[in-house]
Amino acid sequence: MKADRDDAPEWLTSRPSKGSHLKVVLAGTIGTVVTLGALTLAGQAFMQNTVKNLAANSQQPKPKPVAEITRAESATRNDWESIVEEQARRDAMFQQQPEQPTGSDSPAVKQTVFNDQNYTPRGADNVLSSREIPKSVIQEQPKEKLQVTGIKEERKLKDFCGGKQGSIERRNCKSHVGLNYRD
Repeated sequence: MKADRDDAPEWLTSRPSKGSHLKVVLAGTIGTVVTLGALTLAGQAFMQNTVKNLAANSQQPKPKPVAEITRAESATRNDWESIVEEQARRDAMFQQQPEQPTGSDSPAVKQTVFNDQNYTPRGADNVLSSREIPKSVIQEQPKEKLQVTGIKEERKLKDFCGGKQGSIERRNCKSHVGLNYRD
């Protein structure tokens, strides 16, 4: 049976009007203009708020300093001899402190002052002494002679396939034997 053109639904047979292209272009243009206008207005409002915030921030007073650093002008500023003598007096007082015992019989005291007077050289930690002779390990001798029993290896049928090692003929032979003769 053949269908006539009149039997088809109207939406298939109707032709679009010639002004439909103009409608689509006009709708796209209006949408673009409205979107760009909204973005421009939002950008201007944002920039005005930003400018107001920047103006408000620049007018804030500077915070008061917590501490102020000043150098006192003193008469001893150029008197180097008195400065050197004072430092020598401090050093002499520091050296007169009693030395802490470092022997093994005293309890462990943590050393807090390090200088040339209390330095005791220590050897390397990871060096072996050549004076110590390592003891040889004595191996146990077997009391009786060991008996060795050999076990005969079973040869499989796959081992009798001919051809070079890794060749296609040998692989096909092994797969054929493996499928047909389960061992």
